[in-house]
Order: sequence, then C-alpha cells, then structure tokens
Amino acid sequence: MVDFIPREEILSNLRKKIDAGEPIVIAGVSLGETAKAAEAGGADLLLFYTSGRYRMMGRGSLIGMLPYENANKLSLNMAIEITPVVEKTPVIAGVCATDPFTSIRSFLGKLKEIGVSGVINYPTISMYGEEFMKMLEYQGITYELEVNMIKDAKKLGMLTTPYAFSAEEAEKMARAGADIIIIHAGYKRPLPSIEETIEKVRKIVEAAKKVNPNVLMIAHGGPIVDPESFRKVYEKTDVVGFM
Repeated sequence: MVDFIPREEILSNLRKKIDAGEPIVIAGVSLGETAKAAEAGGADLLLFYTSGRYRMMGRGSLIGMLPYENANKLSLNMAIEITPVVEKTPVIAGVCATDPFTSIRSFLGKLKEIGVSGVINYPTISMYGEEFMKMLEYQGITYELEVNMIKDAKKLGMLTTPYAFSAEEAEKMARAGADIIIIHAGYKRPLPSIEETIEKVRKIVEAAKKVNPNVLMIAHGGPIVDPESFRKVYEKTDVVGFM
C-alpha cells in the first residue's frame, strides 16, 4: 500500500529523471488494476479523476463534466480502491474545487490520510468554454476556487499538478505555486494540427515560466495521442513529459 509522499521528495525524483534526459510519464488510471499495470510499466505518477472511470464504463470523457454523480465522492472512492494496490508510485487525485457542498480543505486532508500525494483541478470549469464559464463565475463558481485549492494543497505538502487550457490559466496556477502544470491541448473536433499545438504549448510554457522558471510543464490532449506526436512536441517545446 502506498503512503503519502511529500512533494519535495517527489519533485527531487522527477528532476533527477529530467536531468538524465528522460521524459516524465503521468499515467491516467481509474481502476486498481490499471494502476497496478501502470506502476509495473514504470509510470512516474499515477493520476485519476472521474472521466477516467467513465471511460472504463465505455462512456465518453465529457460525461465527467455532467451532473450524473458527485465528482468528489467518486474521486474519494477511487482513492480508496487505488492506493492499497499501489506499492510506491505517487498517486494524484482529481478534486472538484468548485463543489459548494464540500469543504475542500477537509477533503484534501482526507485524501492525504488515504495515501494520495497530490491533486489536479478536475472537473474544471475550463472544460465548459469561455461563454459558460462567464455565467458560472457570475454565480460564484469561479476558476479562482480551483487556484485556491492548489494553494491549500501545497500548504499540506501535497504535489500540485493543475490543468491549464490557456496562457492566462497557466500564469494563475504558476502564481499559486503549482509544482507541475499540465497543458491541455484541447478536446474539440476537429483537432488542431500538431504544428498549431506546438505553438500553443510554447505560449503556455512561456507564460508559466515567466512567473516561475522552475515549474515543470507537461503536455496532454489535442493531437498528442501517441509516442510520435509527443516526440514532436517534446523536441520543439520546453515540456518535460506527457500525461
């Protein structure tokens, strides 16, 4: 069973791998069995959130953004399932920071007690798009709540690995002290070209590193779907890994 691992220890191990010229691999896991397989395969971090569980049910990822189930309760249940079967790899959990019926600080503490070492802001209101985000924020359901969750997790010594869909979001998360920023290259169809994605990734990396030169940047989504597409992004940007 994996125990909580302090962020400093995780980051030290990740930086050793980066210094050796190897990319960081964050594996998306949503079941105990997939977590065991990803650890056996050498993943550096094991990350789970609601959409991954729905994919295992044969459904689309965006179901995780709809009101079919309480995201934090599902995330907690996944943590209870996954951490006992992982031996030593740090586990990262999705946290819905905008949940008005959950004390996020208490929830973070509960995840830490179970053996979760870090968090990602998911579900995130960024997935809804600019127009709907504005309506949510007008009613107090804001991206700043997600930023604050990252700040709170860092105070607890947890690794913070938020999503950023834009340069503006990356800058906010870097200011919040995020350890790793996962650049979401998009999910809308048709997907952008790999060249367009490289340009987007460069801008997001630049925005984050202007705030904190030491933040680690990870690529995810869009047309980055296999080793070859990741290789192109990895070689032409300052990302240090893939999720």
